[in-house]
Amino acid sequence: MSRTDIKEFKRFVTECLMKRYYMDEENAARAVRNSYLSKALADDPDYTMHDTVEEWAGYVYKEQGEVNLLQT
Repeated sequence: MSRTDIKEFKRFVTECLMKRYYMDEENAARAVRNSYLSKALADDPDYTMHDTVEEWAGYVYKEQGEVNLLQT
């Protein structure tokens, strides 16, 4: 998977977060950037692509919620 493919996948996840979870673009992009998804794509992008954009958006959203709970 090329860097362009990875960047596009992250963009799709960001867009899904915006549409499905009503996040604004800045927070959605930050959530993707700070999530496990970024590490997974760096470690094994082909394996990461076995899950759909929608599944990854759900994982990122859940992870972001857990981070927010820990910060309060």
